[in-house]
Amino acid sequence: MRTNGFALFRGADGRAKAERAAERVQRYSKGILVCSGSDLEGLSPDSEGKDVHVIAYKLEGSPSLPLVHGFIDEQSGGSPVGEFALLRREEGGLTASRDVLGTRPLYTDSIGSCVASDHRFFTETPRLLPNGARLDLGSMKLTTSTLSSGGEWLSIDECAEGVARILKESVAKRLKGRKKVAVSFSGGLDSSLIALLASRETEVVLCSVNTPGSRDAEQAKVGAGALGLELVEVTVDGTGMDRELQSLDLPFEPSPMDKALWCIYSSTSRAAAENGAELIMLGQLADELFGGYMKYARAAKESEEAAAAMMLADVVASGEKAFVRDEEACARFTEVRFPFADDKLASYALAIPMGYKVAGGERKVVLRKAALMLGLPDILAAAPKKAAQYSSGVSKLVP
Repeated sequence: MRTNGFALFRGADGRAKAERAAERVQRYSKGILVCSGSDLEGLSPDSEGKDVHVIAYKLEGSPSLPLVHGFIDEQSGGSPVGEFALLRREEGGLTASRDVLGTRPLYTDSIGSCVASDHRFFTETPRLLPNGARLDLGSMKLTTSTLSSGGEWLSIDECAEGVARILKESVAKRLKGRKKVAVSFSGGLDSSLIALLASRETEVVLCSVNTPGSRDAEQAKVGAGALGLELVEVTVDGTGMDRELQSLDLPFEPSPMDKALWCIYSSTSRAAAENGAELIMLGQLADELFGGYMKYARAAKESEEAAAAMMLADVVASGEKAFVRDEEACARFTEVRFPFADDKLASYALAIPMGYKVAGGERKVVLRKAALMLGLPDILAAAPKKAAQYSSGVSKLVP
């Protein structure tokens, strides 16, 4: 059963805790279900179901295990892969797990009486489990899985061909069965590439948030025109920023950057829902995987190994704050998916030599080559990198 959030409470007072938690999150989401484990299909009322109480909201389907917050690639077989926080019954009991890149959060309290994919189910600040976590709810044993990497590359063109193939697959499986999707769009390389690939699978609407006179206000129009896709623009001012920030509720102290990005993705997701999109896709993790930030280029001048280590650390760190922030900002209106945050793509990209990512002052070299191979117009494949909070002008509005 797919859901936008779940929590499991255990113990004699679990039902009461679940009902109180449901009241806390009621203002964030409609369609909240509270049920006992014995009422949940796939759970034995005589064992695991005893004193187990579950909350889920924005359900798709009947109340049954597994509960999936996010997206699982059902074609993969074996261990689940995709973007998810997952509650399921395995041989031996209940487990909760989180995808290897940490695109969906998974929390627990200090005594293990609650596990949830939304921090707002807790009365106190919960513990965020690491990327790739698997928690056995019987023994409370925690194990983790990590990305695989490695390989030898013959040429940059060979790498670009691999990136193009895997990214195309990633986009296709994330929007399978959807009739209309949105892309949070700036007109830059990452969002343009996702938009191009998505448009070959289904109807696409581009959603752009900017301030008058900003770079994105012009670049988004250029990009939409080059792709021949519908563009919905949301112009933000101080009042609009204040409205979006009223809903900001994160399990950490938000920085000015967090506030700006919350406003952008909350606004684009709202526009996506208003224009009939069934989900929205974001280009997060492209910079960390392919060398988009200037700091990587600077580090690579001193040591390619140090630059690669910095990028890997940033990929891992994205599951601690960035994905938590962006998923929560979007999920109030529509489901979000991150095509670059594909475990197969990430493993492949991390093994690509640094010299294929940053070279001669240019960043994302191999990704730009892949984009051209996929048919992205030159003007978009060559679009310069600038952080969304600055290119949109939204950072100037942060109080």
